[in-house]
Amino acid sequence: MKRRTLNMATLALRAQSTGLAIAQDTYPSRPIKVIVPYPAGGVVDLQSRAMTQELSAELGQAVVVESRPGANGNIAAEAVARAPADGYTLLVSAPYLRQMLMAG
Repeated sequence: MKRRTLNMATLALRAQSTGLAIAQDTYPSRPIKVIVPYPAGGVVDLQSRAMTQELSAELGQAVVVESRPGANGNIAAEAVARAPADGYTLLVSAPYLRQMLMAG
């Protein structure tokens, strides 16, 4: 009897998780915000804008670049940390861009 109950509970959980996966929107369903912790017009800002243009074309969705300089990048990092954890707010860092340029 316990085994049958366990099997039924497992089936119920699987049915619920599949329903949730079907109900989700495809990503991205709205514009993506990329926050740059450096001043507008600087090297990192220009590289970020070039990268987001290609990303926007590939995803078919708008990608907005927002510069938030100051406090050694902490202002931008705090803005991203306070944003909803839904994948629509991203943070760019200079070391990442350097690695990307060296690889490409």
